[in-house]
Amino acid sequence: METWRLRALVVDDEQPILNNLSCVLPWEAMNIEIVKLARNGAEALAAVEASRPHLILSDIRMPVMDGLEMLRRIRERGHTCEVLLLTGYHEFEYARSALRFGVKDYISKPINYEELQRIVNRLAGDIRRSQMPAEPPEEALSAAKRSPEQLMQAAETFIRRQLGRDFGIEDIASHLGISGSYFCLMFKSHFHETFLEYVTRQRMETAKQLLLAGEASVARIGGHVGYQERRYFTKVFQKYTGMTPSEYRSRHSSS
Repeated sequence: METWRLRALVVDDEQPILNNLSCVLPWEAMNIEIVKLARNGAEALAAVEASRPHLILSDIRMPVMDGLEMLRRIRERGHTCEVLLLTGYHEFEYARSALRFGVKDYISKPINYEELQRIVNRLAGDIRRSQMPAEPPEEALSAAKRSPEQLMQAAETFIRRQLGRDFGIEDIASHLGISGSYFCLMFKSHFHETFLEYVTRQRMETAKQLLLAGEASVARIGGHVGYQERRYFTKVFQKYTGMTPSEYRSRHSSS
C-alpha cells in the first residue's frame, strides 16, 4: 500500500523531551512531517487550526493550557486527529479524563522510545487505512476502530480463556494492539479495579467453585487457575477468603 505523508504535532513543556521526540523517532522513514513543536496547549491549539495535523503527541501537565483542556477545545472545534498522550503524571482520575476525548493510547514517562515508535507506526497505519476509499473487513477490527468498551470486552474474554496460564499486562495489551500503560488506564476505568485485583478475583472465585464441585486435589485446582505451586495458591486463597482451600471445602461442603 502506498503511504502518503502525514502531519504530526508534538506538545511538551520540557524542551529536552521535545528535542528527543523530534530527533530520536525516525519521522522521515515513517513518512510523517512534524508541523510544530509546541510548549503548551495554547501553542498546540493554534497549530491545530493552522496545520490540521493527523496525529498529536502531547504531555498532560503543562503551563498556560494543559493537555486535557487542549483536547477538549480541539474536539469542540470538530478536529478528529488521533491523539497519543505522553505523561509522567500518574494520578489515575486525572489521566482517565482523557478517555472521553477519544485518546487512542497512553504512554508513561520516562519514555520507552522503541515502544513509542511502534505505537506511532500503528496509529499512522490506522490513519492511512481510515482514509482509503474501501477497507478490507478485517481492518475494521483494528484497535483504533474499537471503542474502549469493545476493547475491554475483548480483554475480559482473553482473561477468561487464559486463566490457567501465566500471563501479564504486556501479553494482553499486545493481544489488543495497545500499550500497557493505556491498557491499565482503560481497564481500571471500565472494571473499577486494577488488572491484578480483577485477575486474582476471577481465579479465586473459579477455585471456590472447583473446590465444591468435586474431589480434585487442592494442588490440581491451584494449577487449573494459574498457580503451579500449592503453597502460593493456598497463601493467596487464604488472604482472599480468610481460610485455606481445604478449610473452605470442608466448611462449605458440609453446608
